[in-house]
Amino acid sequence: MLSVFLLNVKGESVLNYQIFDTNAILLGLLSAMLAAECIILFVKSQSLRRKMDSLIENVSEDANSKLQERKTELEAALKERAQNLENEYRTLLEDARKNNAELEEKMQKLSYGVEKTRLAEHQAADEAAAYVKMRENCRRLEKEYSDKLAGLANLDIEKLYEEAKREIGRKCEEDLAFYRAEIFKKSGKDLETEARRILLDAISRSALSVNAETNACIVKLPNEAMKGRLIGKEGRNIRSFEAVSGTTLVIDETPDSVMISCFDPARRQTAKIALEKLVADGRINPVSIEAAFEDAKQSVEKSSAESGAEAAERLNIKGLHPEILSKLGMLRFHLSLNQNTLEHSMEAALIAGLIASEIGCDVSIARRAALLHDIGKATDGELSHAREGASFLHRLGEDDIVVRAVEAHHNEISDGGIYGAIVQIADSISSTRIGARMTPVDSYFERMKSLEEVATSFDGVMGAYALQAGRELRVIVEPEKIDDVAAAKLAVRLREALSQKIDHSVPVKITLIRERRFVETLQ
Repeated sequence: MLSVFLLNVKGESVLNYQIFDTNAILLGLLSAMLAAECIILFVKSQSLRRKMDSLIENVSEDANSKLQERKTELEAALKERAQNLENEYRTLLEDARKNNAELEEKMQKLSYGVEKTRLAEHQAADEAAAYVKMRENCRRLEKEYSDKLAGLANLDIEKLYEEAKREIGRKCEEDLAFYRAEIFKKSGKDLETEARRILLDAISRSALSVNAETNACIVKLPNEAMKGRLIGKEGRNIRSFEAVSGTTLVIDETPDSVMISCFDPARRQTAKIALEKLVADGRINPVSIEAAFEDAKQSVEKSSAESGAEAAERLNIKGLHPEILSKLGMLRFHLSLNQNTLEHSMEAALIAGLIASEIGCDVSIARRAALLHDIGKATDGELSHAREGASFLHRLGEDDIVVRAVEAHHNEISDGGIYGAIVQIADSISSTRIGARMTPVDSYFERMKSLEEVATSFDGVMGAYALQAGRELRVIVEPEKIDDVAAAKLAVRLREALSQKIDHSVPVKITLIRERRFVETLQ
């Protein structure tokens, strides 16, 4: 409601009325609110402006501060870089000065050398001219003296030249022969010394064992009654056992034991296993004997394969055929002059490996060839064990180097290569060392004595010496009585005589020595 009062000039109320207008009231309120809002917005804008000015001022100050810090860092880095460049420049300048000084010194030396060379060249030219002059003078004098000598000796100058050439040639040949003999002698001594060192090292480093094989084995019995059961009615069981096993069963007064005798170690071992099984079972008759022997034979074959594999593993030899391993294991039942062949092969392989390492050969190939060199003794064939072993290995795919070395270890072929020679040496060391082969002492000395007696029975023989346990015979003859041709014939006659006197179980190398020495003493 709006009240309106009208006053007159005197101040009296002339009209008093009220006007009621809602719209006007609302518009007034809105205007007031709008004015208030404008005032508030104005205040806020002023506040935001002040904040923005403050923020801009802070950002500007931070930017100026960072810019100043970056400027300071750049100035410091620039100064450091300038200092480093200055130091590098000084270092390079110093190096350049030193190099310049060295170059000047070298130039001076070169100048001195050039001058010295120039002087030497002039001096050499003068000396060459003097030499030419002296040579011409010598030729002139030589011709004069030659003419005088030819006139005195009544000989032609050409003949004198020929005679002088022959004399000088003969003297040179004698000197060359002497020098060649000295060189060969020195080389031979060096080679012998080196070979002796290698062999001694191989022998000392190999695991040598003393052989203790026998030709019989003992089987224990639970009681004396078992002997009667082994004999059987009218000797039926013992005859059947000996026929099947190929051994001899010795039953004597020895209590609670019997002895199996056989020269074949494989058969002896098979018979021992079969007999132990029969004794443990208690049922002994021809049928059980055959069954026990077959089982023992299979057991021996299995153990042979295991022994071959174990031997190859101990020597670090890989890739052997199973049949080769089986035959290799069978060698433990074979004897060579009472030496176990498998142990001998393993020992030879160790020695061959040591020799190969000393002379720069392949150790694995040398060990492989030496381990298999006697495998032919476990195969059946009509050839020698070396050729049988080589054929067996070749058939099973072994390398040709190993096959040739095995075939040549008894000199049956000449092309055995370096590994064939290594196997020969290792085989000889293993078989001839002390304790390797238990030969009776009496027969040993008898063999050595027989070799020497046969050799000394020939006319012209000064002495004979058996070496290497009777494997080598060295015969020294008198050079005045026997010449080179007669010495060759004597070696053949000596071989024929020895083949009739001694057995052929061990090869014998005959070396005949005919030597003439000339000794002079200067006092």
